Amino acid sequence: MGVSWTREQQQVIDLRKRNILVSAAAGSGKTAVLVERIIKMITEGEHPVDIDRLLVVTFTNAAAAEMRERIGAAIEKALEEHPDSEHLQRQLTLIHNAQITTIDSFCLYVIRNHFHEIDLEPDFRIGDEGELKLLKEDVLRGVLESNYEQMSPEFAAFAKGYVSGKSDAKVAEMILSLYEFSMSYPWPMEWLTSGIRGYEIPDVQKMAEAPWMQPLVLHLRSVLADLVKKLRIAHVLTLEENGPDVYEKVIASDLAKFEELAACKNFLELYEKLTAVTYDRLPSSRGFSGDAGKL
Repeated sequence: MGVSWTREQQQVIDLRKRNILVSAAAGSGKTAVLVERIIKMITEGEHPVDIDRLLVVTFTNAAAAEMRERIGAAIEKALEEHPDSEHLQRQLTLIHNAQITTIDSFCLYVIRNHFHEIDLEPDFRIGDEGELKLLKEDVLRGVLESNYEQMSPEFAAFAKGYVSGKSDAKVAEMILSLYEFSMSYPWPMEWLTSGIRGYEIPDVQKMAEAPWMQPLVLHLRSVLADLVKKLRIAHVLTLEENGPDVYEKVIASDLAKFEELAACKNFLELYEKLTAVTYDRLPSSRGFSGDAGKL
């Protein structure tokens, strides 16, 4: 009994001569659909393609091995139904050289076969993680030392803002982290440049309109709302019998201020009111005759 595909799955299997983007949840059958699509491409139509003419890339070696195994099993099954098919016999042989691999392995395959076109020595090798980490750290150390020697105003301001104590280890860690993150983008320098533009702010008004400001304001409002809840609890305690009534006026005053702050809708309003906040002096609890556990 054959597999029963959904309408969308069957459409992915059958569509040809166009780009297709398939977005589906984990466990929804993407691999099975892709295998079926490949099998149909190499077995059906007037001019079925050879399996080694296809490029099938995955993110992990395990996924690539599973894909190759599934395609091989599907070819063997088709060959059982058509044992005299020379084309299927050929596919079973070619699958061992088919490009069913990870993205980085395919890139390495291309470089090894075309090293002479990019002026690369044929005996090159891929550095392991330990070697690459040491190389990055050496390069970064050289960059930092060079900047410390020149000490431009821009670098001095950067160092003042991020160097903690006598060590710049956190700065180096931050730079490496930023580098690794940027390299996950197809055009890392463009991404880094766009990040700089987000902080080129001439005045407070422009800062309030920055795309990163709204999430910050939402976070501050959340923190303020939590403080309001705690102050309300504290205020209730001051009103209880034997409670610390000596603190009631101060806590009531703080509660009113933080309720006003929590109600602010934007950065400018929050900035104006937060910078103007003053706190009343907490009175002494000497002579308090209530429950000391509530102080």
